[in-house]
Amino acid sequence: MSALVLIHGFPFDHTLWDHIVALLDPAVRVLAPDLPGFGEQPVGGGQPSLDLMADDIVKALDQQSIARAVVAGMSMGGYVALSFAQHHQDRLAGLGLISTHAAADTAEARAKRLALAQQVRREGVAAATNAVLPKLFSTGNSGKPEFTRFPVQAAERAGVDGMTWALEAMAERPDRTEVARSLQVPALVLHGGKDKLIPARKARDLPKSIPTARYVEVAKAGYCTPLEAPKEVAKALSKLLQDSVPAPATPPSSPANVECALPSSPPPTLV
Repeated sequence: MSALVLIHGFPFDHTLWDHIVALLDPAVRVLAPDLPGFGEQPVGGGQPSLDLMADDIVKALDQQSIARAVVAGMSMGGYVALSFAQHHQDRLAGLGLISTHAAADTAEARAKRLALAQQVRREGVAAATNAVLPKLFSTGNSGKPEFTRFPVQAAERAGVDGMTWALEAMAERPDRTEVARSLQVPALVLHGGKDKLIPARKARDLPKSIPTARYVEVAKAGYCTPLEAPKEVAKALSKLLQDSVPAPATPPSSPANVECALPSSPPPTLV
C-alpha cells in the first residue's frame, strides 16, 4: 500500500488531520506536514509560492525514503497537491482533492486575498480568522469550540508572517485545470454538501474533468470536511489508497504510521 501525505488547508496546520490519522489503518504510513509558516515551520524564503510548498513535500518524502505517495490536500492543501501533481508526477501514486478546486483566483478574488494579507499586517491574524470562520463550517457546526479551535490556534501559531505568505502564495497560483484533466493516477474529489466557500454544485464539475476521479459528497458537512466528517473522509482516503499505483519496494521503517514535519523542522512526531 502507498504512503499517504495529508496537506492541511488555510488557516490550519497538521492538527487538521488528527481525527483522520486516528481512523486510518495503522499499517498506513502517513505524513501530515506543516506547510511553511505554519506549526513549527519557518516562513518560506523568496517569493510566496505554492510550488515551493510542493517542493518541500518532495523533500519530506526523500527524508522518509518514500519513492511515491498518495497526496491529498484540503483547501490550500489541494492547491499544493495539484502543484505536486504537475511538477512531481513520478512521485504521485494517487491524488486527493478535498474541499478545493483547480482554477486560479479570479481578478476579484485575487484582489480580495491580497487585501486580506494587508489587513493582517495591520491588524494581526484575527483579521483573517474573523473573515473565514463564518464560512469554514456548516451552519449546524459554526461557532462550536470543538471545531473553531483548530483554525484559531493554527493561525495564532502561524503569526502574521505565515498567514500573509500563504495568502500571497494562493493569490499567485496558476490555473491547474489541465493538470487535473491529464491525471493518470487514481483520484478522489471530496466535498461537503453544505460548503459555504465552494458550493457543492460547482465542486461537482471538477471530477467530471478528471478521467480517473471518484467523487464523494458528504451531504451535511461544510467546507472543513476533515473535522466535520472524519469517518467519511478517512473511508474515502482508504479507498483511494487501495486503488493507488503501487510504490516500489522500500526498506521497512518503524513505526509504520508516521506524522512528520517538513525537513527543516525537528524530528517527526510519531503517532
